[in-house]
Amino acid sequence: MRLFISLAAAAILASPAILSAQQPGAQSHATITGVAVDSVRGGYLRGAIVSVSGTALSGITDSSGRFRIDSVPPGTRYLEVMHPLLDSLSLIVRSPQREIVAGSNMSFVLSVPSAKTIVGAKCGIADLARGPAALFGTVQDADTETPANGATVSVEWTDYQLSKTKIARMPQRRLGTVRPDGTYRVCGIPSDLVTGVVAYRGADSTSAVPVNFSNGIGVVSFHLPTGDAAAATRPAVVAAVPGAKQPAALPAPRGKAVLNGKVVDAGARPLAGARVALEADDAATTTDNAGKFSLSGLRSGTRSLSVRRLGFEAVEVPVDLSSVSPRDVTVTMSKFVPVLDAVRITAVRELGLSRVGFTARQAAGNGKFYGPDDIATRNPQKLNSLLETAPYLRMGTDADGHRYVTGRLNGCVKYYVDGHPWYTGQGNDWQMSPDNFLSGGELAGVEIYDELSAPSEFQNFSSAGANCAVVVIWTKQKLGF
Repeated sequence: MRLFISLAAAAILASPAILSAQQPGAQSHATITGVAVDSVRGGYLRGAIVSVSGTALSGITDSSGRFRIDSVPPGTRYLEVMHPLLDSLSLIVRSPQREIVAGSNMSFVLSVPSAKTIVGAKCGIADLARGPAALFGTVQDADTETPANGATVSVEWTDYQLSKTKIARMPQRRLGTVRPDGTYRVCGIPSDLVTGVVAYRGADSTSAVPVNFSNGIGVVSFHLPTGDAAAATRPAVVAAVPGAKQPAALPAPRGKAVLNGKVVDAGARPLAGARVALEADDAATTTDNAGKFSLSGLRSGTRSLSVRRLGFEAVEVPVDLSSVSPRDVTVTMSKFVPVLDAVRITAVRELGLSRVGFTARQAAGNGKFYGPDDIATRNPQKLNSLLETAPYLRMGTDADGHRYVTGRLNGCVKYYVDGHPWYTGQGNDWQMSPDNFLSGGELAGVEIYDELSAPSEFQNFSSAGANCAVVVIWTKQKLGF
């Protein structure tokens, strides 16, 4: 059900125009001007269509939210606003009816309701008691743009309770079902939450899209692969059994979507040599001298694009991919300047490490772990400076003098960065190694496992089915310190 919002007292009639309309020789039509305000995200509502009731007339708001509609015939009329944001919120924004006088110039102020008003109207009392914020949006099939009826949107996070001896984890989850028109809502969310939200249907899901609920509302539109095509090509999950020979890893799901783009710095100058990768796909490349890149054979749907380059802060942006037509994106990177706080709050670091499972895996006793204090003591300039003395690994040098990391038993290494597989190409190409895209100042925690001890969440099979050593890297940006 759409929420109807009538903008009471939103129209202000300019009195000089009324006087001119009453004088002889006045024009037979009126002019309507105004501004549309975005109270949800702040600022102005840009690119909105403002239509006049009873006519085919409309105008589009500019970058300042302003619009102008000429030649409006006299009569009792109202204005209605159309915009993707309003579709995602299931809102109809309409002004009060006004008498349009020939020759007049009428001014309107059209405003999207506040986040508190929208959440209060759409969420029940019980939901609001669990949390004052909410998530709204749409979920569509990536290739057909039809509603993904029955899909689910999930908001998950972990609350922590600190005591003198331990940190207790309390997983939390809120779900919303996609309605026949493609819209959804998830209520009862804390307003101090920043987390990733996902949509899923059957075996497939989108990548997590980060949302900050500090203003009381989040709006996200997702795209899922059409039907079960993605699930049909998804490889089976095989549990790792220490000592047992594992089957060859099946290729990652592939599709027909294409993503073209450009990576620039804050001054819009192209950045060459930036690593561009798509989460959960074996698709990665580096930008050319013009900062451009192209990835093909991708699955459709909402995916997370990761961009890294030494000297710059890593960037992750959601992209909506479709097999129907290529998508284009421009990514802007900011300079990375590590700042060492005079006082570091230990609890913040512990919460970050506990949230990603680092602390629990370290307590289990398998593998080698480098925490923030270990990394600070060694002060590595790059990742390999830390790995070259680590157990389970060995360093090699190719014919051109390039240093690379391998496993001690089978020679292969699998990397994970901030929980995502890091594709290094065939044979762990040193040029695509994380060492070329991560500085020592970015490292917050590193886990290293031999060929038989890696946890099940970190798959460690090569394309030939051999067990590989595993290096799991957590960055300060990911852990929030």
